Amino acid sequence: VLVHEGGRLQSLAVMAGSGHHGVDNTVRKKWDKEEWQAKADEKARLEKEQDGQELTARQKKFRARDPLHLGLIQERSALKREEIDKYRVDYGARVGKKEVVSLVGDRAKQGGFYCAVCDILMKDSLAYADHLNGKMHLRLLGMSQRVERSTVGSVKGKLAALKRQREAKSTTDPEKEYEQKIARLMEEDEERKRKRKEAKLEKKKMEREEREREEEENKQDVDEDLMAAMGFSGFGGSAK
Repeated sequence: VLVHEGGRLQSLAVMAGSGHHGVDNTVRKKWDKEEWQAKADEKARLEKEQDGQELTARQKKFRARDPLHLGLIQERSALKREEIDKYRVDYGARVGKKEVVSLVGDRAKQGGFYCAVCDILMKDSLAYADHLNGKMHLRLLGMSQRVERSTVGSVKGKLAALKRQREAKSTTDPEKEYEQKIARLMEEDEERKRKRKEAKLEKKKMEREEREREEEENKQDVDEDLMAAMGFSGFGGSAK
């Protein structure tokens, strides 16, 4: 077997005879857990010593909300999907809708995507999605960025839930479900027609009242003009 070294091709036998050893890169790198744990402990100790000293405004704001620094939790938990999903937004729900926004005052009403946990307002959905998966947001929720390890019990529970969901779908009668959907759509259509008819009747009523009011005002104006042309300023006498 020939290998390339230093611009020359040499056989493994020659390299072995010369006492030259290759690098073993066929196995996964081994980490010294004790060494890295000591580094992590040292970093935590330094952060604790510098707690509250020379912090930026952003760091102070973060620590004022961080449950770990407030003493509400002892350590950060692993990622929990159900907790993250609470702050997700259905972006399609806002399409075609109008919303009154304010440029001052409450950030939640200034338009955009507001995170109540971090008190941050983002102007586009991409930035908001990145924020939900970001380090600061997860830490304020009391979670680290480590994924929770699945246990045998959790896997069995998930499989059982999927099985129940599949069985529930299979027991549903498609024809009956279709008929129910058609009936629901017909009811909604009838309700829309009824509201549209009521709106038209209300509009006609308002137009009729407005027309009668204008006719009454025009009649009064004609009577006053006629009296003025005949030399009458009004009826009745005045006290002398």
